[in-house]
Amino acid sequence: MIPEDFLLDFEENLDPSRGRSKYRINVLGYGEISVVFEIPEYAGFAFKRIPNFKSEEEVKGYIELFDYYESLLRNAGMRLLKSHATYVLRKDGKAVLYIVQEKVNPSQVCNKIIHQHEDITQIFIDIIEELEKVWKFNEENQGVEIGIDGQISNWALKDEELHYFDTSTPMVRINGQHQINAEVFLRAAPPVLRTILKKMFLQEILDRYFDFRLVVVDLIANLFKERRSDAIPKLVEIASDYFGERGIEPLTYDEVKKYYDSDASIWSLYLNARKIHRFFTTIAGRRYEYFLPVRIER
Repeated sequence: MIPEDFLLDFEENLDPSRGRSKYRINVLGYGEISVVFEIPEYAGFAFKRIPNFKSEEEVKGYIELFDYYESLLRNAGMRLLKSHATYVLRKDGKAVLYIVQEKVNPSQVCNKIIHQHEDITQIFIDIIEELEKVWKFNEENQGVEIGIDGQISNWALKDEELHYFDTSTPMVRINGQHQINAEVFLRAAPPVLRTILKKMFLQEILDRYFDFRLVVVDLIANLFKERRSDAIPKLVEIASDYFGERGIEPLTYDEVKKYYDSDASIWSLYLNARKIHRFFTTIAGRRYEYFLPVRIER
């Protein structure tokens, strides 16, 4: 969809530490290992940049898993936005992944939609029903499981139907084994934190996206960040009824609040540590590979 020589020129003339490029860019969002932006020269597309790879072989393997993950999600009945994964090799030998995706109107992304309506019950139920497709797929396909990050900002209404678009982290387990190389996540962290994250948090973070109940807890808890905490008590009640009919432990408001507080604290500390790492990397004259937000609203 996008000429590779353009992506290479874009990457070679990019300063991630300052969020600057010779091309005009508009940042749409930040992830733990990525940034999403648009470029006026290619209106209608959103670009996700992930610079976490040590070799061309490694990034090719990631793209292969990405394509497989999207195919599994579609087989489960999910509607996805059109996307294409590719990579560039810089002159310094660095492999950088770019995922190019069709861009929807920002007003149709669900974390914007929930501010257009006082009652967001129906959109919540619709997302729950989409998520359940994943767990039905996992139950029916012994040995192959797919995970999903179901938070509200990962969904959009296109042609009045819900579409999922955060497929850049290919969450696949085969016979209980995660297929993604976890080191890809760790490389975005400051070196001093990598061992701690690997021992204390990484497995838990990876596993949570394969647990239907925890994915829904995360979905509801995210409404604190989105400034719609007023809707949480009702959605906890709806989710609990939904789970009760399926033999899953119901939720409580206190559980959701505790989950959010813990998650927000961890990621705030993580962002601050990355800013310190960026500072020392740049004053040492080395390239810092990541875009970082000034702050994250919590």
